[in-house]
Amino acid sequence: MDINKTIKKIYISKSSSGSEVTNLILQDHPTAEKIYLENDTLPEFFENPKQVLWLTQSKGEIVKGCPGTNKSYLCCRYQVINHTLNCPLNCTYCILQFYLNQPATIIYTNYDDIIHELKKKLNSQPNRFIRIGTGELGDSLALKGSRLFAGKVIELFSEIPNAFFEIKSKLTITDDLLNIPHKGNIVFSWSINPQEIVNREESMADPITLRLQKAKQAQDKGFLTGFHFDPILNYENWQEIYGSVIDQLYSTVDPNKIPWISLGSLRFPPSMKEKIIDRYPDTQIPYGEMIKGMDGKMRYARPVRVPIYQFIYNKLTSISNPPFIYFCMESPLVWQEVMGFAPKSNDHLDWMFADSIFKRFNLKSDPPELENYRDALNLDNTEF
Repeated sequence: MDINKTIKKIYISKSSSGSEVTNLILQDHPTAEKIYLENDTLPEFFENPKQVLWLTQSKGEIVKGCPGTNKSYLCCRYQVINHTLNCPLNCTYCILQFYLNQPATIIYTNYDDIIHELKKKLNSQPNRFIRIGTGELGDSLALKGSRLFAGKVIELFSEIPNAFFEIKSKLTITDDLLNIPHKGNIVFSWSINPQEIVNREESMADPITLRLQKAKQAQDKGFLTGFHFDPILNYENWQEIYGSVIDQLYSTVDPNKIPWISLGSLRFPPSMKEKIIDRYPDTQIPYGEMIKGMDGKMRYARPVRVPIYQFIYNKLTSISNPPFIYFCMESPLVWQEVMGFAPKSNDHLDWMFADSIFKRFNLKSDPPELENYRDALNLDNTEF
């Protein structure tokens, strides 16, 4: 599906009007209604936020720590650039459609200000390998403004040796991004689920075959590729379909060029269940055996999700020199049951990423030292 055609209306704030970025975005949506505002305040209206764009300038902090949940779950201290807020894709399980309380999909056009903030934060921690990316609050490739920003950051990261920039999506990469010169620290990443699940729950996303083909093209251009099995869904034939998609993954791309793969099961706030049922009456995902976790979100009970994790983890690690595999928002107990070990803290998990990257790609730098991965904000003082 042409994502551009889903955008029916575009509001342009006064601060963004006439900028080069704004003009390029508007060219990508020739049929959308354009409304120029006299200020930077969006008027009240009641429309589908996935069909409305708001081009404006950011007023506050854009580069933030990933919003980890309850401390009982380990968080890898990933950093996110919230340049695009909301997503035009219509995945049934997506928490964004209920989490973001705004009437439009926001794209910030003041790239220079965001780049300045990004540089400042990266330069503040020169002794760490920093993982940072887009795609937390909106798909990194779905909209023109998101792709333009990704291109700017790829160029920036050619000057920053101690950071890895990740671009996460459910769509295929455009050739203009693949042709940008880089220094090998750019990671194009994709959400991965079996095609059966894509058909039922990710109707506007690209097929898995296309995602993997583009991943292969990215690797051929010298980029690294990451993959995220998240959310993992408890379908009746989960073993068959997840086994098949892992075979497809490893037969298409080079595992030696994958720095990391994440695992995470379906989870959502309790209030979201009825909204999913109302909006997507054909989906079965809200009806599984679920409990309220330590972070207050609904998730599969541990006896349900651990066997699925074990199967996927064992399959992913059945090759020689497998990528670094980690859980997103899981407890040390689940780590221990599935992988046979658990990071001692968020800091320790952050260091494990750095250590894996250093060894896996033979980086020409000093080995990462544990002490450099202490949380600068003292949010996690657990001993290693």
